[in-house]
Amino acid sequence: MDNIINKIRHGPSKMRIGKKGITENIIHEIKNVLKRDKVIKIKCLQVVPSESVKNIAENLSKITNSRIVEVRGKTIILARQGIE
Repeated sequence: MDNIINKIRHGPSKMRIGKKGITENIIHEIKNVLKRDKVIKIKCLQVVPSESVKNIAENLSKITNSRIVEVRGKTIILARQGIE
């Protein structure tokens, strides 16, 4: 699993969160990517305040039933529950 996370960490983000925040489409897409790839990298754009990123990560984790692997700057990495 560490290999997959390292690959995701150094690759481009699969999803971007902007001024609209967490929408139904974003949640649906994150669930699909987690089901397919087991891990997703999400980038919060400039309009998202830096202090909100951890809160966004926690909310996405709960909503998508995933776990937070890493929050660095405005980048979030989530993994499917049960994946080590």
